[in-house]
Amino acid sequence: DGGDRIDDTPIHEVLREALANALINSDYYGNCGVVVKKEIDRIEISNPGSFRINIEDAKSGGVSDPRNATIMKMFNLINIGERAGSGIPKIYFTWEKQGLEMPEISENFNPDRIILSLKISKTADKKTPIKTADKKTPIRTANNIEMIIEYLTANPVAKAAEISELLGLSDRRTRELLKKMVDDELLETNGSKKNRTYSLRR
Repeated sequence: DGGDRIDDTPIHEVLREALANALINSDYYGNCGVVVKKEIDRIEISNPGSFRINIEDAKSGGVSDPRNATIMKMFNLINIGERAGSGIPKIYFTWEKQGLEMPEISENFNPDRIILSLKISKTADKKTPIKTADKKTPIRTANNIEMIIEYLTANPVAKAAEISELLGLSDRRTRELLKKMVDDELLETNGSKKNRTYSLRR
């Protein structure tokens, strides 16, 4: 991007989101602490405490009751962590787009503990990867715009690299499309060029 190499990927971003989510919602008076385990087929992140909202509401997004609001604000100041209520839906969306088995969230009691299991094995009906030649195939702009709006409805904030992967377009073409949507007042931007994010205009 402008001569800078971008090593970040949607998977890296989601893992940061999952860890930040565990730290934000931990009961620091509880037993154990935040634990991250890397198994052969999964990454498991667990934290002390119980859900303060219904698990299904957490998965669908839009509802948030963080246990440690100050920690959440600290992460937001360094651009880690999504808007309130959008983190878990983004984890599920990204895992599905990568053709991985869907994450599992469970809650244990006595002691209270929340466990997020991120499976790293492909599903049996995994999606066919987009080939380089396929990425060059032109896709109607209207369809791309609809896909971007749908993605940003489920994930209120996204970077150009995420949207580029979603559409299977080059970074340059994606940024041209995003600029058009900003000019048309469909999207708004936040942050410098290197860390710029896009969201639906309110």
